Amino acid sequence: MLEIIIILCMVAGIVWIIRKVWAEDRALDDAALDQAWRIVLDDPNYVDRRRHEERKRIVDKAGAVAANR
Repeated sequence: MLEIIIILCMVAGIVWIIRKVWAEDRALDDAALDQAWRIVLDDPNYVDRRRHEERKRIVDKAGAVAANR
């Protein structure tokens, strides 16, 4: 009986460690994403660049469709 309790405690400890590592990785990813958005949104030319990229994507898509005909 004691062995089962020890094994269950070990499994619970391993699960707890894995969850803690995953939570830490997720927090780091969220922090990096927040920083990237701050950089993008602080850029004074962001709106113009976004419009340009969207137009370029539409033109490229139209060119790909025309090439497939």
